[in-house]
Amino acid sequence: MTAVLQVEALDGGYGKLTVFRGVSLAVARDQTLGLLGANGAGKTTLLKTIAGALPSTKGRVLLDGRDVTRMPAYLRARAGIGLVPEGRHILATLSVRDNLALTRAIEGHRPDLPPFEHRVAEVYAMFPRLAERASQLGGSLSGGEQQMLAIARALLLKPRVLMLDEPTQGLAPIIVQSLAVTLAGLKGRFAMIVVEQNKAFLEQLADRILQVRSGTLVAADGRPATDN
Repeated sequence: MTAVLQVEALDGGYGKLTVFRGVSLAVARDQTLGLLGANGAGKTTLLKTIAGALPSTKGRVLLDGRDVTRMPAYLRARAGIGLVPEGRHILATLSVRDNLALTRAIEGHRPDLPPFEHRVAEVYAMFPRLAERASQLGGSLSGGEQQMLAIARALLLKPRVLMLDEPTQGLAPIIVQSLAVTLAGLKGRFAMIVVEQNKAFLEQLADRILQVRSGTLVAADGRPATDN
């Protein structure tokens, strides 16, 4: 397997508090990795550390073989690590269109990107409801629509790796199923890491599922994840 993203013996947390330890994983471009675990297990902290929003204390993060461990979050985003955070973090007082247009700031650093209008048309095709609500304020959208907007915003950056933190949180079952279908349709375009507590959702989507327990990775059967 040629890995787009490799995480090697990574430790991280908040200051002197270590939240996860010795995490190693690898994801190829055509793979989706599911990370399953309860609240407080370290899943969100791990994603933030991979994305560069939090510093690691040991180990390495490699993107296409390039060591990005000491690279700040904005440079990792330019390089192709996309994160859809828990809570979505859309701007409530901006319209859907303006929330998406914020991603244009990266264009001067990514000459490989297609024109913005082409990329917007692509995400509107994936999420027609966003096209219908293009002039509506982000804060007035439903939870499902806000999640669509958060994912669409990340997709505009044409990531090499897309990481989603609890994408089904607070969503109705019918919206969860629709989201699973949409994400499954993206498989093969880039690597994905999906953090969830919803095991059924991950089973629909992921090629492999690992559990996060007390800051370490274990296989689905509970044994140490030695084949990461």
